[in-house]
Amino acid sequence: MSATRSQVSVAAPEIRFQRPELPALAEVAPYYELAEQARYFANGGPCQQLLEQRLQDLLGGSCILTASGTAGLLIALRGALGPASGRPVITPSFTFAATACAIEWAGFRPLFVDIEPRGWHLDPEELERALRLHPDTAGVLACSTFGTPPPRWVREAYRELCARAGVPLLFDSAAAFGSLDDQGILAGSAGDTEVFSFHATKPFAIGEGGLVVTHDERLAEQLRALANFGMPPGARVAQFGVGLNAKLCELGAATGLAMLDRFPGVLARRRAAARSVQEAIGSDRIRYQDGSGDSTWQIMQLLVPDAPARERLLQLAERDRIQARGYFDPPLHQQGAFVSAGRVGGLPVTNALSPRMVSLPMANDLTSDEATRIAAIVQEAVPG
Repeated sequence: MSATRSQVSVAAPEIRFQRPELPALAEVAPYYELAEQARYFANGGPCQQLLEQRLQDLLGGSCILTASGTAGLLIALRGALGPASGRPVITPSFTFAATACAIEWAGFRPLFVDIEPRGWHLDPEELERALRLHPDTAGVLACSTFGTPPPRWVREAYRELCARAGVPLLFDSAAAFGSLDDQGILAGSAGDTEVFSFHATKPFAIGEGGLVVTHDERLAEQLRALANFGMPPGARVAQFGVGLNAKLCELGAATGLAMLDRFPGVLARRRAAARSVQEAIGSDRIRYQDGSGDSTWQIMQLLVPDAPARERLLQLAERDRIQARGYFDPPLHQQGAFVSAGRVGGLPVTNALSPRMVSLPMANDLTSDEATRIAAIVQEAVPG
């Protein structure tokens, strides 16, 4: 389908950047009844146990539910890297602030490294350089950027480099639950320790919540304790270090069970909506993230030719009542909270791509008319 300005009414309804959709109460209630019958509403009740089991059946390894994705990052960092030491943790600057915030709150320091230009993931060559220049590195927190897992060869490069340096490798895969990599491997099932967010704005939406997946049983035991003040299940003594209350309540777990039931349909609709927008845009001048076709499409992310084109597109979006953003611009190393953080080199790819990034609306129920309107402003901003 093609899109033209004449198709867009001046009085057209606003297209929100995101329209979160959680399971209806009628879908949640049968699961929550398990907690009501047991009179067990937190601390590993029946809904949490059932959801963790279903997730483990899906992903393998051990699954630890948390109160938020950030809480998951905190316990994953402390569990894998040990007590707060102030040592650097390598991570990209091209990511959401929660990644670096968690590093700081866990008692470490972010060390920003550049991304590669096609998939927008941590560049393996720059990671190797960072590990060589900073032998005191405590660990690496890579990202599944925009919910797209790095391709297999990139992950293998990360693993080899981290193993050689003797440091743990973690993934902030906040929006990637349900994504497939270039080998068709489900995010979270590749054997790495990964953290997911179940925030309301994520495709797997329960309101607030998160998940840590690890295939290291000893680490899993420690993470369960750290999520409960350092106390292992059934204990009242903090013997696994200084923990926090990072547990997911039963209502959140019940919502997660209902969300899991409907999730295949959610993913299919989002991927179909993304394809419809791309087909409507139909431009060789617009670039999409490598590997994003089988991602979860939390948002419609694209790269335009230059910064003026991005500015035109954002202005047209405002004119046509289409909410749009510019993730991740500015990148973290340019944000006030992190300007004093360490970095390896000048981060030229991050600096070049950030001003050209555009984030457009996406939703489970994005209509064909909305796809046409979104495509129209892209065509107008980037003709040809």
